[in-house]
Amino acid sequence: MDVIVFEKESFYKLIDELTNRIIKSVERNYKEEEWINDVQAKKILGIKSKAKLQQLRDDLKIEFSQFGKIIRYSKSSILQFLENNRVTLDRI
Repeated sequence: MDVIVFEKESFYKLIDELTNRIIKSVERNYKEEEWINDVQAKKILGIKSKAKLQQLRDDLKIEFSQFGKIIRYSKSSILQFLENNRVTLDRI
């Protein structure tokens, strides 16, 4: 077992820095828009076709909200879709 020894001031400085980084990360995530338009959704997915985006909607692969002709896409569901369809090196 390894033991790491810190001076008291250094330890608290490390804790403060770590806390600040966590706070900044959380703030950054909350500042981002959750509901995005079709242009942003296609960019994240790496597709150009509105038809492909429509297909993902029809197959309920990604979450969306529609009010009249305005459709917004859940950014977190798109990122989750990409994560779920990721091919890892373990599979190869």
